[in-house]
Amino acid sequence: MIDIKPNSKKFNQKHLEKLEQKSGASFPQEYVQFLKDYNGGEVEDNIIELHSEEIESFSLSTFFGTEVEYINDILSCYDTFKNRIPKGCVPIGRDVGGNMVCLNLNEESFGNILLWDHDIELDFEENEMEVQDLYYVASSFNAFLHMIKPYDPEEDNLDGYEVEEVWIDPDFLKVLKGNE
Repeated sequence: MIDIKPNSKKFNQKHLEKLEQKSGASFPQEYVQFLKDYNGGEVEDNIIELHSEEIESFSLSTFFGTEVEYINDILSCYDTFKNRIPKGCVPIGRDVGGNMVCLNLNEESFGNILLWDHDIELDFEENEMEVQDLYYVASSFNAFLHMIKPYDPEEDNLDGYEVEEVWIDPDFLKVLKGNE
């Protein structure tokens, strides 16, 4: 597992209980222990490889925590995305491109880690996206942690690649501009 820079603020059990109440489900113990140990945090220079034709890999930037800055607060992120991601899923982190790493709290496939890709969001109406529309990442939070590998961008040859399009999440842009 790669090093994670823990959040400087302490884990708040009541904050998590409020989220469990809102989401209607309890979190897997392994994830709760991670929050107790790290309360979210930052991950630098990493890659997570997927077995998907659409998305081969992604790089995690942040794990959300309890009672931390708004943009990385798990309860705030849940409130922001609850009508955009499938019911029963909770965003627990963000990749460098603004996609959400989600924890599935639904009875079927409970504890799975999934990736919500904002690029496909526009293909769905509000509350229409379902769990199977997300990209499968791992069967559990601990399995996900072990998938995070160090990555040195200097080792990749990116000659011939160019950015064709950039999309910024409107809610994220509001936070950046301070217009919440």
